[in-house]
Amino acid sequence: MESVPSNTITKRNDEGNNEEAITNHKPSKLPKIAINASRSRGELKLIQHLVEKNKGFGWKMAYGLEGNVMWSGMAIPWEETYIACEMHLNRIPGAADISEKKLTGFYLNKFQEYFPENYDFYPKTFLLPENTQELQEYMKSNPNKTFIAKPTAGCQGDGIILFKKFQDLPSSPYSNAFKDIVVQEYIDNPLLIRGKKFDLRMYVLISNVKPMIAFLNEEGLARFCTKDYQKPNSSNLRDLYMHLTNYSLNKLSPNYKYTEECIEINEGTKRTFTSFWKSVEKEGYDKNKIMENIKDLIKKLLISLEPYLQFSYNVAYEGKDDGKCFHVLGIDILLDDELKPWLLEINANPSMCIDFEEHSDEKKKPVSVICPVDLFVKEKVMEDAILISRKKPAKQKELTKYGSFELIYNGEGSSDYGMAIFKEILEIFGKLSGAKFKTGLTSGKFIKLASLPNMTSSGLTKADYDILYKKLVQNSADKQMDFATFVQALETLAEKLIKDMNATNKNQHMSVFIHSILSNL
Repeated sequence: MESVPSNTITKRNDEGNNEEAITNHKPSKLPKIAINASRSRGELKLIQHLVEKNKGFGWKMAYGLEGNVMWSGMAIPWEETYIACEMHLNRIPGAADISEKKLTGFYLNKFQEYFPENYDFYPKTFLLPENTQELQEYMKSNPNKTFIAKPTAGCQGDGIILFKKFQDLPSSPYSNAFKDIVVQEYIDNPLLIRGKKFDLRMYVLISNVKPMIAFLNEEGLARFCTKDYQKPNSSNLRDLYMHLTNYSLNKLSPNYKYTEECIEINEGTKRTFTSFWKSVEKEGYDKNKIMENIKDLIKKLLISLEPYLQFSYNVAYEGKDDGKCFHVLGIDILLDDELKPWLLEINANPSMCIDFEEHSDEKKKPVSVICPVDLFVKEKVMEDAILISRKKPAKQKELTKYGSFELIYNGEGSSDYGMAIFKEILEIFGKLSGAKFKTGLTSGKFIKLASLPNMTSSGLTKADYDILYKKLVQNSADKQMDFATFVQALETLAEKLIKDMNATNKNQHMSVFIHSILSNL
């Protein structure tokens, strides 16, 4: 195994709090851990490094079905989630779904509809082809705005474009014209550091699902554009090195700057938070204010994800609490010039790779070397994620801080953000699906709603339920109704069945309807 610098090791006391950075100093106490790397991919070198670093404490590699922690580099199929009954698994069922751009867009758009005062951190978003007409009308009434289009199946910046006119929106390289594309209003007033746009990769650990417990890492990566920023215009609209912060794109730029500096201010295209925050404070900005705003965003985001993740967990483990799952999410944040954070994307499989391809004139092929910046950040993320997640949930909730992670959500306070209604919708979905939770409803199970009191009328018959079901699932691969589609179905039914009521907003309207269903189901 390639040797790795050891100057990033941090001393911890028994509570897991950082005390001081000491080269080659080992923590005073660690549990014995066998990391199963059978399904590891790009993160294998980081796993090997952690095992080597902590071998004196009994850490070792494992394969097959041995070990007490499995770190998989890919999503685990639903039928194989039993693995998390045998060992701790870094994959929560359903987490991969929430990073799919179109599904993320659907949920966050819904939360903006129901709770506009709380979910204002997501750019105005249109899902194509469903929202094609709405996009055209919005662009017509806002002719000076710029928009960014992302294929929902794309990654690493592939297929992303900026545009100002609807006719400039091309068909997706991944599918037919306008299918599965997410279009967002472009944030054209980003905060700049020395003239360049950047985004922040935050690492969030969901250490437990029921109850949901989550931590935010103090480290992360600031990814910079490689050209000075200008507001989008006809001459620079296609200059991706100016407008897109994707590291996979900017590392190909002739202006890309590689750095090995992890502590002090530098000009690297990818920087640690330790270095980045020094640059922020040098520019005169308040780091604490920025972080408070970011933490508020992430907490609201986690609360919005909680119902879906708990539902998926119930599907995988049939309503039992058998799974020992945890998950590290990559949350990408953009700051505007008023220090307001904006959610760009959720990545359910953030890279834990610590390699960098070094090019030289002497060698035709690039040489893979360890990148100190990636190691500095990701060593903390992976090691502390494993240590926290192996603790009992009750102990996790008591950890306001452990190592590089800070507790950000412990399952409390979701009612303050109105999430009760979505939990109730999930409860209805689960009851309709039967004794065992399912990911989709068949037509027969959905139409059970029509047999409940007050769920039909002269304008809405049982036959109309069947028509509605077929209309909503016509584009699904398995012709079943998933949870997102079920929400749409209930909204349609509520609109048809509840006419005369004193509801001031959509949330109140749906709450009355949902409570009526639950009382009779």
